[in-house]
Amino acid sequence: MPKSLDKQDLGRRLLALLAASPGGLDSPALQAALKVSQPTVARLLMDLRARGLVAAEGAARARRYHAVQGRLDVAALRSRLLHECVARKLVQRPEFLPKVQARLLQLKQTNPAGRSYHQRWKSLLDGPLPGLLRKMTEDSEEAVLLRKESPFTVLITPAERKAIFARINPEVHR
Repeated sequence: MPKSLDKQDLGRRLLALLAASPGGLDSPALQAALKVSQPTVARLLMDLRARGLVAAEGAARARRYHAVQGRLDVAALRSRLLHECVARKLVQRPEFLPKVQARLLQLKQTNPAGRSYHQRWKSLLDGPLPGLLRKMTEDSEEAVLLRKESPFTVLITPAERKAIFARINPEVHR
């Protein structure tokens, strides 16, 4: 088999591994799964990142890679990371929930088209905290859609937002 086919096959296998790992994978995990060297994984990742198919999160040894299908997937990944940050805050400080509920009321008034999302967030906010936290941070189609009309943005500071954006492809946000 020609080398180019090997590279294409490895690239497809690498993308499949990342697609099956919503939390992303680091380079050593990819090396072990593909049974290839670090330089080979680095070349594959560089190529896939240049084509917009893979996003990097973090730096150095903490760097993880995620399969994406362009800018929309990168935005969805950032949104999930922002919501994970808020979820950690809510675990420590559930008294922030009234601030979120007030923001939800504002969203209802300013965007009547988002009514179905507002109703779903309201039912989650009225329910048990673990269910709310799970929905905020899960990798499901419903959660991705809900996060697009989220009342939780009031709990993210500009510094936290900047740090999360810098985690995804950090060389772009320095």
